[in-house]
Amino acid sequence: MKHIVGFSGGIDSQATARWVLNRYPHEDVILLNSDTGGNEHPITTEFIETYSREVFPVTVVTPLVKDLGTRCLSGEGGERRAKYSEDDVLSFDVLAEIKGMFPSRRFQFCTEHLKLKPSHRWIRENVIDKGESFVRYAGIRREESIKRRDKPAEAWDDYFGCTLHHPIIDWTKQMCFDYAKYHNEPVNPLYTMGFGRVGCAPCINSNKHDILNWSQRFPEMIDKVRAWEKKTGLSFFRKPFEDGSYRFVDDMVAWAETARGGHQLAILWEPAACDSEYGLCE
Repeated sequence: MKHIVGFSGGIDSQATARWVLNRYPHEDVILLNSDTGGNEHPITTEFIETYSREVFPVTVVTPLVKDLGTRCLSGEGGERRAKYSEDDVLSFDVLAEIKGMFPSRRFQFCTEHLKLKPSHRWIRENVIDKGESFVRYAGIRREESIKRRDKPAEAWDDYFGCTLHHPIIDWTKQMCFDYAKYHNEPVNPLYTMGFGRVGCAPCINSNKHDILNWSQRFPEMIDKVRAWEKKTGLSFFRKPFEDGSYRFVDDMVAWAETARGGHQLAILWEPAACDSEYGLCE
């Protein structure tokens, strides 16, 4: 039986990985990372490499155009997809180009095509085709959102055809950091800089603080998004103006620099060397 953990480089997946490693033979544990189409920060990529080298090996899978499945094979989506080989890398901007939109909270297809499908492809080729059985573990917590409040600790996963466990479902985020600290594991340095989301840089669902933080600490991440928007003609964050048109990244940064209400310019804070509410600066 293989125990497969989705490992993003975030603290929830790290706590889940440690939970599994503490309970099962290490030769039966697989930590699987599917990169987010080039939308990670180099610090996250480096952290995963460090964890893989110093704590436990992480297998990294790269999304490919064929991970779109049979969708986007007709109409305008099919025409845009025809520009690429099925084995071409499915980067975040290519995904948006083929889909005709960047992902959003309502249409969060980045999870499916950049994480789930590449992981399923790897599991099929390296586990299922070898006749081995497996279970999966995901680091989700009920306190994260209303949508996850009623998630069970264990369920059947139709997508992968296996049992899916949520071992930290009732944990707080602070518990996850404390768990890593107790086991003397490093954590993603982006957390010490005040970021709430570290899987993507930035995430399409970034809040005001994270957008401002990215623009202040790592303006090259904003430059990256601006280049993607220019290439595709699409809005990355897809937050609409009152007239229904979408804000582009520079509009979002300007909004992030305002006080509550979005009209008055706030006093911009100076990023601290360490900015964490989880005791990471002690």
